[in-house]
Amino acid sequence: MANNKPQFFTFDEAVETARNEPGVDFVGLKFVEPFTHLGAYIINTYDDDPDNVNVFYEGGALFDSMGEEDFYDLADAPAEAKKLFYARQSDLGQGDIQVMGIRSEFVLQEVLPGLRDDAKYRDHAHFMQAAGAEFRAYWRTS
Repeated sequence: MANNKPQFFTFDEAVETARNEPGVDFVGLKFVEPFTHLGAYIINTYDDDPDNVNVFYEGGALFDSMGEEDFYDLADAPAEAKKLFYARQSDLGQGDIQVMGIRSEFVLQEVLPGLRDDAKYRDHAHFMQAAGAEFRAYWRTS
């Protein structure tokens, strides 16, 4: 799906679709100016219990090996997660992207087609500027 935009879902649409497609992960990203911190929410259900919706969070500052993670039941999902737009993880990158367990800048390089890992960036600020521009152009935010 390299440069095509994926289908985006509101939180409620992603939850309903996850219930109908157990085992499929839906990714929502929070990446706002000054583009120094990325938050990723994953919505999914399991084949053996499609009514039990899981909401995972992982986030962190770009270029920092420390991050945060959390897990929520649907009833406890934070308001921030409910404001994001989600895409099927399989529709992002080459269909096999990694979101959980890797540093924020690498998540962005996997998800955003115009942010290549082989590109030359002058410094961290230049990368964040390029990442912010690519995110605004690619990811649905409103």
